[in-house]
Amino acid sequence: MLQKITLYKFLNIIRNKIFAFIYPLINNFVSEENKFLRNYVTDRTSGDILEIGAGDGANINYYKNYNNLYLMDNNIDLLKKITSVDKCTLILASSDYLPFKKSSFDSIVTSLVICSVKDVGKTFDELNRVLKSKGKYFFWEHTIVNNKIIYIIKNIFIFIWKFFTGGCNYNIDNTLNIKSIKWGKLKIYQKQSRLVKLLGLYYIYGEIYKY
Repeated sequence: MLQKITLYKFLNIIRNKIFAFIYPLINNFVSEENKFLRNYVTDRTSGDILEIGAGDGANINYYKNYNNLYLMDNNIDLLKKITSVDKCTLILASSDYLPFKKSSFDSIVTSLVICSVKDVGKTFDELNRVLKSKGKYFFWEHTIVNNKIIYIIKNIFIFIWKFFTGGCNYNIDNTLNIKSIKWGKLKIYQKQSRLVKLLGLYYIYGEIYKY
């Protein structure tokens, strides 16, 4: 049992380091294409802001109006890549248990995160708990196309993909997941991308205004 736990931890460390290396490369490849989406999820944030799954801080320079900015990720190797630490507070934590008090934030942001969380329902419950009434949750995620053949083909390779991409499930229906949120008013939009189109995906983005 001890050997299994040790092996699991070792593989998880290796996986995190691999993803910390791959993640910035992907960001650089599509940096110009994704500027619109990064601007969308950051432009109207204000007050105390929490970004979940902040990675290497790719969004940090897009935030313009805030009192306090918290960047959270469960990958220590990615957080170590954030250099503008004077602009924010770094938090190492998981999305299914946010280490904050109830109604702590005016704005919450996720960008390409929900595909990788362990428990989507628990994550949304935690967002609801720490987001203030009248606060906003801004999201940018990928979701699947309605094509069973592509879905089946991708499912063959999904375990390899998830290992190298921090647990990203590219067959997750994030449109359905986002629409399952009932604690706020939803605005949702679609956008194509050259990268995710190759994987049989497209982007969704929008916001939820908490009641």
